[in-house]
Amino acid sequence: MIAPFILFTFGLVFAPLAFGTVEQWSLAVLELTVGAAYIGFFLAARFSKESVLKVPGLLPLLLLLGLMAFQLVPLPGSLVKIISPGSYDIYSPLQSLSGGNDWMSLSVNRRATLYELLRIGCCCLMYIVTVQLLSQPEKLKKTVSIVVFLAAGVAFLAIVQAVGSPDKIYWIRQVPHNAHPFGPWINPNQFAGYIELICPLAFGLFLFYKPRVRGDESFRKKFVSFFTVPGIHFHLFLGFGTVLMVLAVFVSLCRGGILSIVAAGAVFLLLAKWKFPGRGRIIFPVIVASLFLAISWFGWDLIMTEFDHGFDRAGNVTDARLPLWSDLVGIIMDFPVFGAGFGTFLSIYPLYRTIGGNAILDHAHNDYLELLTDGGVVGFILAAWFVLSVLLHGLKMIRVRRDRYAVLLGIGGISGITALLFHSITDFNMHNGAVAYYFFFICGVAVASVNIRFSHYAGASSAGSPVRSLLKAQSNIGVVLLTFLGLFLVSATLLVQGGTFLAWRNYAAVSDTYVNKQLSGENLQKVVDNMQRAVFWDPFEGLYSYKLGTAKYYLDDREKAFKQYILAARKNPLEGIFLQQLGLLAEVESGKKLIEEGYKRGLDKDSLALTYAEWLLWNGRRGEAKDMLMDRLLGDHGEIIDWMVLLNSYSFSRQDIAEILPATVDAWIQYGRYCEKKENYSDALFFFDTAAELLTDALDPAPSWFREIIHFYRRQGLEAKSLVVLRQAVEKVPDSAYFHILLGDYYRDQGLSYRAKEEFERALILDPANKQARSKLRRLGYGDSY
Repeated sequence: MIAPFILFTFGLVFAPLAFGTVEQWSLAVLELTVGAAYIGFFLAARFSKESVLKVPGLLPLLLLLGLMAFQLVPLPGSLVKIISPGSYDIYSPLQSLSGGNDWMSLSVNRRATLYELLRIGCCCLMYIVTVQLLSQPEKLKKTVSIVVFLAAGVAFLAIVQAVGSPDKIYWIRQVPHNAHPFGPWINPNQFAGYIELICPLAFGLFLFYKPRVRGDESFRKKFVSFFTVPGIHFHLFLGFGTVLMVLAVFVSLCRGGILSIVAAGAVFLLLAKWKFPGRGRIIFPVIVASLFLAISWFGWDLIMTEFDHGFDRAGNVTDARLPLWSDLVGIIMDFPVFGAGFGTFLSIYPLYRTIGGNAILDHAHNDYLELLTDGGVVGFILAAWFVLSVLLHGLKMIRVRRDRYAVLLGIGGISGITALLFHSITDFNMHNGAVAYYFFFICGVAVASVNIRFSHYAGASSAGSPVRSLLKAQSNIGVVLLTFLGLFLVSATLLVQGGTFLAWRNYAAVSDTYVNKQLSGENLQKVVDNMQRAVFWDPFEGLYSYKLGTAKYYLDDREKAFKQYILAARKNPLEGIFLQQLGLLAEVESGKKLIEEGYKRGLDKDSLALTYAEWLLWNGRRGEAKDMLMDRLLGDHGEIIDWMVLLNSYSFSRQDIAEILPATVDAWIQYGRYCEKKENYSDALFFFDTAAELLTDALDPAPSWFREIIHFYRRQGLEAKSLVVLRQAVEKVPDSAYFHILLGDYYRDQGLSYRAKEEFERALILDPANKQARSKLRRLGYGDSY
């Protein structure tokens, strides 16, 4: 079984190093690697007559996979309405357009659920094959040593990278502007989740390999013996690695990770004291003292400041997760039994969102709440059943086992599992490819280690071979079923991941083509051909059907275009743009409902709101369009010009636009600038005047606002108004050298040289390197001094 073990080990090394396995390519590699190791083991066991072991928690794990598969199966609408009214409501706007096809799935995004099924299926195979392979003592010891050495190396890399290259992974890879990379991950929370799982194993090995020193010897002899006994270097490395891992979590400034790693230590200590009362009186304080000194070297201030971020001065909790979690109550109430579908949080949440802003929230930052939104009560119970089965089995075996290696490794595994479960209250580690993979690996280690039998006391099977585990052998029918499970998941992974890649290649060939009525028939047909192939290879992706429908529309095949839009919307009924496109082609009443629903459901509210507003205006519903625009611009007016172009095309008056604009300086400046570019100077003056009035009462004005208004007035020859705003700028932004220079220019032009000199000197005090102020002073005749 060398090949399966090599593949198994490769997966363990690959998962964290491949940027935390968050991208499609790395997930595909990991899933196929685990699947190959799994099938390789079962085939080798079949030919070598080696027994396959029963694993605790297998039934709930298989039922959980079955639930995911059930969420994908199309069901009659009448049945879905009974068992999942929320899912029925999501699909209901499409029912009248589907030509009598009322079949629908429980998942509101089947493609996302399919990928989640493959990911969790990979984790399931990982758990099973871990128990099988690591029930052999030499493989268990080798594997645990590899993952501990790897984790220590990753922790060291993370600390060095945080100091030397805090904005790049491995010093070479850029990350999104809002990311905070730490180690191979773009998120320090997930780095902490990985370390939490491995660190207790390292500590367990550290205790096991502790040198034995006779208690009746003098301190000097004990000291010399300690550093000369065989294996001391490995023991010290394990201690150093443990401290390094914990230190890395503290340096990451992940609050949940810090609390969880402390919780892991507490659980380990309690279980060790329970199993080995009276031991470890010195080693635990030494480890804690080492950690304290190491963290003190980096400084406690940053850590304490990070914890203070969640509270205001009155001590009230201000964490942004709380309003997010309160939004999730609505999803859980609407999808109580089976959930909205695994992997669908990104799709379903915008419908229930009350948090302002345009930030995309792709996870709940609480794995338990997201499990309830995705899988309902059924999914939550099955997941809890599996985890409790593993933990209770581990505790039961720890209580009866006497082998220190097995017990300490079991305690380490349970401590790591507990730490991640604790961390899952505030983060989404179970949705990271590498962390979830390692969670199931640690579950397998916890089970394998507490059941392993070493050769010096192992019994024999009926065939005369040594019994390698206390776990019972799996029945023949069970082995066959588990083999077929692996074959099915690997085949599905090859088909889905391979199809995704081929579909993307076809889409990429025409993705830069802007499909419109000016495009030639030949180019439109090229888009159609590529999109048809993409739909074939990735039939659950709605984007390909949508683009195919758009190409058909401009080829004047309206009927087929409409059908493709329906298919796109049925594949992902929560994609707002699909529903809105359908609404634009549908009859007025059904179209209104689709366009409204598209706006509510979409992630990009700005572009969807623009389509919705245009449809309202096209149908003469100016009042509704006006109200919607006022609501949108209150939260964010970054797209204000697009809105104003639309309103001008429908002849909105200056007064109408003034009523729509929010009472913010920036909004009025933007529209004033737009009017000036259109050479509508009277309207531009009106909007800049209003902006100047709002600026008078602004609490924290931006310097750019003063600049915009000052220079507009100067372009219009309104020097008196410009001077009023300039004096306000000097008063409200006193640390800006720019405005003192402008005021100095005004005094110089008025012949007040002494006042001009004062302003230029103030500018130099604020900015001693300001060459412009120095040059202006020289021109005033103060060259000797400046």
